[in-house]
Amino acid sequence: MAKSVMKPRRKAMQPGASKIEPRRKRTLIVVADGARARFFEPSDDGRKLVSARQADMVAPKSGRPTRDLVTDRPGRTFSSARGGVRHALEARHDYRKMEKHNFTVALAEALKEGCARRQFDRLVLVLPRRSLGELRTLLSAQVKKLVSHEVAKDLTASTPASLRRALADVLPTPVVAAP
Repeated sequence: MAKSVMKPRRKAMQPGASKIEPRRKRTLIVVADGARARFFEPSDDGRKLVSARQADMVAPKSGRPTRDLVTDRPGRTFSSARGGVRHALEARHDYRKMEKHNFTVALAEALKEGCARRQFDRLVLVLPRRSLGELRTLLSAQVKKLVSHEVAKDLTASTPASLRRALADVLPTPVVAAP
């Protein structure tokens, strides 16, 4: 095989041109439980958390008692041992758990849509253990790749300042202005 005689071209350096810095990663912080999800992102200087462009998600039926979720009473059956004794049957599903599951499915779909629209490059999930495990199974492969940290705590009632303190080791470091 013959060697190439041509030399590779050198790129011309323009005087005073600065190097292009890589694009800053957009971090989305999802703080949720089984009934409410809040979305935050670090501010431009990184010192505080601000509400993301997305509206908070709330499950409207989650705070209601079970009797308001289900209109039918559980059925009744005759006892097999005695002829005239009847017993109430247990409901097949816990309707509160079903509402939480439906909310978690909706949250996973919202994150999938946000990923498709490239609204974030990193994802930090802050959920209670049970909700975090359930959400983890429902997330798509593309969203799972973007998850950088998972925190198993219920911080939905926290203020943005206390969230920033609780997630200090997880969030990117603040940008310090040069003098």
